Amino acid sequence: MKLKQLFILLLIINSSTLISVVFILSEYQRAVDQLENAYKMQHRSLILADELRQSSDDLTRMARTHVITGKEMFKEQFHTVLDIRNGLKPRPKYYNRIFWDFYTLDGSNPILDGQKIPLRTLMKQAGFPEEELSLLFKSQKESDDLTNLETKAMNAIKGIFQDRNGNYTIKKEPDFKLAREIMHSDEYHRAKIAIMKPLNEFYKAFETRTQTKVNEAHITVKKMETYLSLAVLFLIILFVFSFIFIILYRIIQPVEMLNKGMLKLAKNEMDIDLPQKVFMDEISEMIGAVEVFKDNAIKLIDSQKQNKRLLDLAGEGIFGLDSKGRFIFVNPTASELLGYNSKELIGQYINKTITKHLTNKAAQQKERLMLVSKENQTFISKNGKEFPIDYVSTPIFSNNSTILEGSVVVFSDITKRKEYENQLKKATIEAQNANRSKSIFLTNMSHELRTPLNAILGFTTLLKKSKSLITSEKQNIETIHRSGQHLLSLINEILEFAKIEAGKVNIVANDFNLYRLLEEIESLFTSKCEDKALNFKLKIENSVPKYIKCDEKRLRQIFINILGNALKFTEKGSVTVLVEALDSKLKVTITDTGIGIKKEALELIFIPFEQINEHKQKQAGTGLGLAITKELIEKMGGKISVKSKEDEGSCFYFEIDYEKIESIEFEEIETDKIIKIKKPTNAKILVADDTKANRDLLVQFLNSYNITTTEAKDGLEVLKLCKEQRFDLIFMDILMPNLDGLQTTLKIKSDNDLKNIPIIAISANVFEDDRQKALNSGADDFLPKPFEERDITHTLEKFLNLEFEYEEKNDFFEETIVLEKELAIKIDDLATKLDGNSILKILEEKNINTITKEHLLKLIKRFQFDKISKICKKSILK
Repeated sequence: MKLKQLFILLLIINSSTLISVVFILSEYQRAVDQLENAYKMQHRSLILADELRQSSDDLTRMARTHVITGKEMFKEQFHTVLDIRNGLKPRPKYYNRIFWDFYTLDGSNPILDGQKIPLRTLMKQAGFPEEELSLLFKSQKESDDLTNLETKAMNAIKGIFQDRNGNYTIKKEPDFKLAREIMHSDEYHRAKIAIMKPLNEFYKAFETRTQTKVNEAHITVKKMETYLSLAVLFLIILFVFSFIFIILYRIIQPVEMLNKGMLKLAKNEMDIDLPQKVFMDEISEMIGAVEVFKDNAIKLIDSQKQNKRLLDLAGEGIFGLDSKGRFIFVNPTASELLGYNSKELIGQYINKTITKHLTNKAAQQKERLMLVSKENQTFISKNGKEFPIDYVSTPIFSNNSTILEGSVVVFSDITKRKEYENQLKKATIEAQNANRSKSIFLTNMSHELRTPLNAILGFTTLLKKSKSLITSEKQNIETIHRSGQHLLSLINEILEFAKIEAGKVNIVANDFNLYRLLEEIESLFTSKCEDKALNFKLKIENSVPKYIKCDEKRLRQIFINILGNALKFTEKGSVTVLVEALDSKLKVTITDTGIGIKKEALELIFIPFEQINEHKQKQAGTGLGLAITKELIEKMGGKISVKSKEDEGSCFYFEIDYEKIESIEFEEIETDKIIKIKKPTNAKILVADDTKANRDLLVQFLNSYNITTTEAKDGLEVLKLCKEQRFDLIFMDILMPNLDGLQTTLKIKSDNDLKNIPIIAISANVFEDDRQKALNSGADDFLPKPFEERDITHTLEKFLNLEFEYEEKNDFFEETIVLEKELAIKIDDLATKLDGNSILKILEEKNINTITKEHLLKLIKRFQFDKISKICKKSILK
């Protein structure tokens, strides 16, 4: 049993025994009290009985004395005794002693200084049993009857006698003889005997009862004395057992042995004798702890030896310092690096040896202990050579973790590393200079190429709107526009990759209609595949939500890059897109039947500027498309992979994170051609650009909407015109002579009269920094060159609240798909009846090309029978 449990058990036993002793003592005291009360009751009862007897004797004596002497004093005393006994007069305090014998002389008056209480009441209060009380009452009644004879005798000597009713109303001559006869008559003596007889019986009964109680109390007291003796004896035995067995044998003796063993352990003497673990108590646990301590001490000594060996073998310098910065140990590597042996350093101050060039007399403790981080820290060896170090210093605190007792320093000579770092810094500076040169080159290239492209694409857009051009001219213009777009895409790829390299590509999630985006992709690549006689298939699983949240612009770019690559290297067969969704991941598989990729080339396709050797000359491009795609997918929380076999085709798989949403507030529908402004406008717009071609392009775009324009060549002319005229909007080129667009914008926005004019910054520099500089200068929006007509109209809608009418966008298939006339008539008739099932049956039975069949199936699923009818009517007319 554990000591704690044993002590608790002994405590319970001792407490129980003490409680028993206290209980026995209380019972013993109660028995003594009962004995004492029995004696008191016996005494008090005897006094009351004696008082009854004494009062009867006093009455007899006073009556006889009055009859003999005729003194009124004895008659008064006679009546006073009766009044005291009956509670009519106060009872003297010491009435149970000799009282009336002191008042036998004339003129003496008794002192009545007690309470008025009848003797009968006192007898009741004394607690006599009914039997004894009835005997007392009977004796008192007889005494009262005796007083009648005594009263009769005392009245006879005064000549007063009783009438027939017993009242003393008859007066005659005093009759002393009659009085003496009454007091000494047999009747008087019989009355006296009648008093004493019940009183005698009372004494017998009372003595028997009180003696019985006294005897019982004596027995109880004796019994309690026996119990008390036994309890005290048990306590003594328990104390002796606790002291000898528990304290001496189980605690003091093993603790003394433990003490001797611990003293030996403190001296690293491992050969010690420990007491046996007999009782499995706390002392045994202490013995076990000492055994563990002994084992740990042996292990610690072994560990210290091992640590010393490790310190000696460590490849880095290690030394320890005390709280004053003195060496307490030095490993061999440190001795070798510093040129001192350990005996030369131990006990020496570090700030007077190897760091005397770094610390001074006023140095703080942490600085002396090398606990303050310093760059370019160096040591001085014994021969005076200074060398750079890399070090880690660990503080050593006291047990309460507040007092610094020293430190351990681990250091290494980094002379060679410093040489490498200097070379690296030089190389880094050269790389930064090269990067700045690249950025300047890209900026200049972007500006120089985009500026003419802005004119090429802009004016071809204006020419495409012309209705006077012949077909061949339209085709030429379309070729020019398409070539310009291709050149722009190449420039954009290079700039996009430059942004990725600089870490400036941001992923901005927005809510959009995924199905509409996929339809746009489908429409774009269906036409391109048609040009190469390829079959384009898009399959969207039911798990794909209609509305999602992610970066729509980047997702479109990813689709275009991968599909463009597939289309580029596929000459026959098909390009297939499968779109799935699972666990907040949009999963896309793009498969083509192109030339495929060699196994060794698969590792190169995502590397910038890499192209497969045999196709470098054949296919145009920068070699950045897939590299950019990979970076964008990874930034969108996804990954991309590819499987391919040469001459069989390739399969690209990618997934990105997305968030499903239920709906979007506003879904913008792209339109094809702007017709006119719905309502005439008086808006006046200032076009500021130092290049005339750029001004002409914007002016012609705006004039085509009947908007009044004014031109400016630089910022100074802009400020002048703004003071002379009122403008509703300003298109501001950034790079202009005399005063550039940024400074001009700042001046306009700081003028209270002009600051509310919307300013649209235009620039061929399209990096995010350029856009941010423009917005910071106060511009309301930023438009990159080359811009499209749609960009201009959106700007006018946003800042001038203009509304445009658009030509309804024609579906590619509705323009190009043609059915046989008879088949078209039949399908048109079924479409009019909204009979989709019959049309499906015809499509299965008849030999219809795959593109037409798939498009009609899609229209049936969407219940767009009006478009089916439209296609049929065009086929019938042809």
